[in-house]
Amino acid sequence: MLYDFEPLVYRVASISKLFWQEYINYFEDARTMVRVRTSKLFAFPSFTLEVFHRLYYESEPEQLDPLPPESAWALLLHQEFQQLIGCDELVEQCQGNQLAAGLATVEYCRQVYERLPPPMPRFPNPQQYRDLIRQLKHDPEVTPSQAFARILNSTQTTSPTGLPLPKTRQQQERSLWLRQLIENSSDRSAQLIQLLQQEGKQAVWQAQQYAESLDETQVRQMLRAALNAAHEKLSEASGWLEMLGLSWGNEMGGERSVSPAEKMVLAQKIAGNAKLKQIAVVAGRLQQIAERKRRSQALNAFGEITTVELGDNLSRLLPTELQKLSTSDLFPLFALSYYDRSLLQYKTRGKEKQCKGPLVVCLDSSGSMDGLPDIWAKAVTAVLGQIARRERRHLRVIHFATRVCRVDDFPPHHHDFSRLLESMLAFYNGGGTAWEPALLSAIECIEQQQQFKQADVVMVTDGKCDVKREFLEQLKVKQQQLEFSIYGVLIGGAGSRQMKQFCDRIWVVKDLVSDEIAIEKLFLL
Repeated sequence: MLYDFEPLVYRVASISKLFWQEYINYFEDARTMVRVRTSKLFAFPSFTLEVFHRLYYESEPEQLDPLPPESAWALLLHQEFQQLIGCDELVEQCQGNQLAAGLATVEYCRQVYERLPPPMPRFPNPQQYRDLIRQLKHDPEVTPSQAFARILNSTQTTSPTGLPLPKTRQQQERSLWLRQLIENSSDRSAQLIQLLQQEGKQAVWQAQQYAESLDETQVRQMLRAALNAAHEKLSEASGWLEMLGLSWGNEMGGERSVSPAEKMVLAQKIAGNAKLKQIAVVAGRLQQIAERKRRSQALNAFGEITTVELGDNLSRLLPTELQKLSTSDLFPLFALSYYDRSLLQYKTRGKEKQCKGPLVVCLDSSGSMDGLPDIWAKAVTAVLGQIARRERRHLRVIHFATRVCRVDDFPPHHHDFSRLLESMLAFYNGGGTAWEPALLSAIECIEQQQQFKQADVVMVTDGKCDVKREFLEQLKVKQQQLEFSIYGVLIGGAGSRQMKQFCDRIWVVKDLVSDEIAIEKLFLL
């Protein structure tokens, strides 16, 4: 669905309109922002577009000249926003990033809308009167009755659900007065136009009065709260992406770039699920610890430009494609190519990472894991998944309780992020805990599938579990034959004695947020 945003304060670049439209189509809360928020101010949707434009494309955009007088309230909000501490930081985070700019825009504008005092009475859109006057002067097909209908529509008050509100007695009397004037008008080019001009001037006066009624101190407080909320939303969203091993920008040098559209779909799934949000918060913290250690050992990940390819990565577009953005006639062609992912862009080649063995994660889904232990265990698994993806390692996740409940495979060159989220949500509350079925499943895949040779097996659990001596002896033989290692991640600290019988190394983690040394060692696996 396409939305018609009227000019308000700034000249908005075509690419900002394109990306805000696309974002709106992906996210219901953004659509609501555009569809419903006219119940307080007719031009609020245009305000959201300008906020997006300032965050994504241009922090100090070109102002309209002349500025419509009814836009004074929006100009005040934009100017005060520019003066806030933290504004530049938010712009820096969002510049050139559709997902970040969209999330910040929706949260910021939601806070502004909720705190912005409503005009009393609500004033209509003066631009509609200007348009009607121009049509009446130049388009003979526009009838007085049509003009009357448009005038009434311009003053229609709606509820937060978008439905019309009952008219007051004053509104009813005004409607009757307008109808009588129009029906009795014999000269449509004179009396009717004069009427429209009077109504337009009244609407402009009301808009100016509303802007003057806004207290600057209260406006600053309102915008500061909105800015802080936008920062918090981006921090939360960073955790979502980090849980998936993704970043705000497009990945370069990897086997597959994840488009902004894909990231928006994934972020939407996480934002709509309380458990995934909890996992993302913990995973984000773990990722910070893991990344800090990795950066100290990392090689340069970006390589030279090798050739040209088709895609939608705006950071790697050829100059010829960028030129289309500055030409209005060529912009539709650019938009079509962007949606088709057929823009000409540079292809880069990063330095090849040394491949390591596959990862087989045995994830405890027994009853004792329910709640916080499950959140922590899933967060550990999510970060291990990131490591596997980054290092091009095959990942298998075996969910178990007293039996194997579910198995998910993630090949090194095609990590299915949607299925990873499904895996994070899986919990079977199987009552007791049995390690043997999960370990047997891991041995079977290492023994029978070539891609799992010399794998690292990671047991993530919280509880005690007895293992038969015969099984332990069999397990040690298989380890020697197949050359794989078994590591244990013990959530909470109980049961380390039992795990020592078959694990090459154990990380006992009582608090995943504070046990940084243990976490660093774990993710160096």
